[in-house]
Amino acid sequence: MIEKSSDQNSLTIRRTINAPRQTVFDAWTQIEHLKNWWRANPAWSTEIAEVDLRVGGKYRLGMRDPDKEGPFTCYGEFVEITPPEKLVYTWSWELPSTDVGETLVTVEFLEQGDATELVLTHERFPNAEAAGEHTKGWTGCIEGLSRLVESA
Repeated sequence: MIEKSSDQNSLTIRRTINAPRQTVFDAWTQIEHLKNWWRANPAWSTEIAEVDLRVGGKYRLGMRDPDKEGPFTCYGEFVEITPPEKLVYTWSWELPSTDVGETLVTVEFLEQGDATELVLTHERFPNAEAAGEHTKGWTGCIEGLSRLVESA
């Protein structure tokens, strides 16, 4: 079950995933795993997965909706990395139609026995509409992550 909340300028999604914290962290940070889950909808594809996992390192992720323009590609820079506990990174979109300016994503991986409580906070949105759209996208991505690591 996903627990969601948002306000004018941020969103928080919490999800307990039945997989060890290191497994979930690795799936979030390793290219070979990202390609298998990072997309807002299971019918979409992940076309771009580039990660330089170090503070100051860059990432770029692109997903394609087969019925729309794309790929929808985000990019940013890692601000904080504490394996396997926490990631903080900037977030921007390449397409002008999806761009909301630079925002900030914090992902916490909280150990819950053999499971992981994932807490994603995405902040610095210009308005509630942008936060709401990102809530939909993140919900789909986290569902895909959960399916991947729980079936492993």
